[in-house]
Amino acid sequence: MNSDTGVLTIAVAFYMGTALSQFFTAITRDLVAPVIAGIFPGVQQSVDKVVVQVGSIKLNIGDAIGAVINLAIAYLVVTTTLPFIRTYAPIGGRK
Repeated sequence: MNSDTGVLTIAVAFYMGTALSQFFTAITRDLVAPVIAGIFPGVQQSVDKVVVQVGSIKLNIGDAIGAVINLAIAYLVVTTTLPFIRTYAPIGGRK
């Protein structure tokens, strides 16, 4: 692999990572968050605004919940697709 191909590969990987991050965020915000809001009574329609009060301290845990859900979705996608990627797109021309 020459240096031009390596730079292009890194650029495409960076772009795909950004696009997948936006995709997982949209899935979490638009599909998963309303389900979670329906499960817990009293929670607004957006999970990112969930606040837990412990004594006089307010903990904004909604963003953390969204990030954990995004990570879980990404992990699920990677673990289910990685065997197929290794089979059909071997690295370095090996099978």
